[in-house]
Amino acid sequence: MDKELLEKLINENLSTRQIGTKIGKSQSSIKHWLKKYGLKTNFNLYHKTEYGSHKWCTKCQKDCPIDHFYNSKSKPNGYAYCKSCLNNLTVEKQRKLKRRCIEYKGGECVVCGYNKYEGAMDFHHVNPEEKDFTISRHKNKSFEKIKKELDKCILVCSNCHREIHGKIVVPSGFEPEIED
Repeated sequence: MDKELLEKLINENLSTRQIGTKIGKSQSSIKHWLKKYGLKTNFNLYHKTEYGSHKWCTKCQKDCPIDHFYNSKSKPNGYAYCKSCLNNLTVEKQRKLKRRCIEYKGGECVVCGYNKYEGAMDFHHVNPEEKDFTISRHKNKSFEKIKKELDKCILVCSNCHREIHGKIVVPSGFEPEIED
């Protein structure tokens, strides 16, 4: 690694990650060479402006007011991504998990065959007494644990799901509950 190149990139006020991206090296490789040459970046995530404290979002690469960052357990405003970027990432992660769950359960409503919009698909527990958790509220569990819960469910569209609970529809292969 060329020391002069590193010094030039440091003078551009780039972070180790930005330097690595610019020259096609990993962030840890950049840190190694900085240490070897006794160099430090001038990059500072936190800084003051005439409008108050700001922080650099490493996701959207924007300078954002400090209150645009969530607090982490270890320090205030500790996340590297701004609230907007973190929210977008969370939504995408949730959609990806739901897509995976839908694919695992066959991809369409077992009652009517609907499969147009993933947001309209629900997981219905066939036997509510065997239900350990609501799948949509346990996104941080391993997929293996989620699959065990999915095995207790059928995939239905939201309309059929409401009709099942309203006892208007009985999915094929399931006996209706007989009330005395």
